[in-house]
Amino acid sequence: MVVKNIDEWVRWLPTPDMKLPEDQFPNNGITPLKVDLGSQPLDRYAASQAAMSGNHWHEHMLRQVGSWVAKGNTDEEIKVLAAAQTLPGYTIEQTAVDVQKMIDGARSKGFDKQSNSSDPKSAPPPRQILTMIGDIEIKDPDYLVDGTIETPSLIGLIGPSGSGKTFVALDIAMSIATGTPYHSMEVKAGPVIMSAGEGHTGIPRRVQAWCAHHGQNITHANLALTSRAVNLFDEGYVSAFCKEVDTIAQTKGAPRLIIIDTVARHMGGLDENNAKDMGELIRTADKLKDDYQCAVMLVHHTGHAHPDRARGSTAFKGALDTEIIVSPLGDHDLTTKCEKQKDGTPFELRQFVKVSVEPSIILQQIEATKKVGTSLTDNERLTFDTFKEATNGNVASGSVSLQEWRPFFNKRHTGDNDKSKATAFLRARSALANKGLLTVKDDIYRLGDKAT
Repeated sequence: MVVKNIDEWVRWLPTPDMKLPEDQFPNNGITPLKVDLGSQPLDRYAASQAAMSGNHWHEHMLRQVGSWVAKGNTDEEIKVLAAAQTLPGYTIEQTAVDVQKMIDGARSKGFDKQSNSSDPKSAPPPRQILTMIGDIEIKDPDYLVDGTIETPSLIGLIGPSGSGKTFVALDIAMSIATGTPYHSMEVKAGPVIMSAGEGHTGIPRRVQAWCAHHGQNITHANLALTSRAVNLFDEGYVSAFCKEVDTIAQTKGAPRLIIIDTVARHMGGLDENNAKDMGELIRTADKLKDDYQCAVMLVHHTGHAHPDRARGSTAFKGALDTEIIVSPLGDHDLTTKCEKQKDGTPFELRQFVKVSVEPSIILQQIEATKKVGTSLTDNERLTFDTFKEATNGNVASGSVSLQEWRPFFNKRHTGDNDKSKATAFLRARSALANKGLLTVKDDIYRLGDKAT
């Protein structure tokens, strides 16, 4: 596990313009590692996982060190990041000695100068600018959530106030953070970072409900939540935020998804209608995306007069790779619609019903019908809510008998006696059935067409 000197670095990690004869490399089946800063950015998460597998530890660590040096990290920061990848049987001090030699080699070969030149006019181009069209490798979209979110990418999750945007964001986030399929769609598991401008008390309750519904332990979820909105226009604030993300990455791996909720709360008092101000926010989001090679989700409001597009400057939509519109549907449902998918095929309209699960609610996908829900009286809403409880949250496909349902209603209704409760229950059940929200056969109740 020892790199004896800088010559080892030269042999293992030649720069892009360096050509060495094959006989200079040991005959061990490993080819020289080429870290080309102008090619596709290194997937640090994959490199970290590969290093910890113990297979060619140096190979994968050299790639990461070269990437960190090029990014501008200090020696001490790099050694802290590398410490988390100390193999069993070795000490952190031994890892630091090896990594320092890699750092020295990278700096002697100019990796830091390629990204941090103080004179951009005289510095050589950091990457090849032109490529012939026939030499470009055509790749299928790399999905973080199958058919939904690509990676790396910039995503806009947009909807009016109260539409359920944060519920949708958390549903996606928790699927990634726990490796749970997102409504039967495969995900790439990994850490998720959420900068929340509001709802710091409510979000943990929503996560707890999600874990209860999906059979997950909340202590095992790789989701990190900020205590306040990150000031994306303050370089020092963003730097401190990234250092905390890097600390998490030491043990959990690089983030797969970073969520900014909401754009308005992260504008730092600037004007979201101003293209320049919005451009500054987009540049910071792009930097997070590029530095961590992850997806960045910007949760944003729709305009008051335009419920089908993002509020503020049109520069926002122009910068997105994926745009998802969240729309309320009746009292209990919402839909998500892909308005923009830069490289892939936009997904079809999806519909979800809000299901009560203590201590909050979760989203359950149902067949999309686009039908507008029917307004309910207070008693009808209570009755419908107890129907959800009686089906154990499996409202989309579940059913419940009258005998099973009645105790749930009686427990929550404020009637003075059993007779008044029975009368209220009968009227509300009949109203829900007449409105098409429920169907009944032989005293077995199920969702009706208008409920879905």
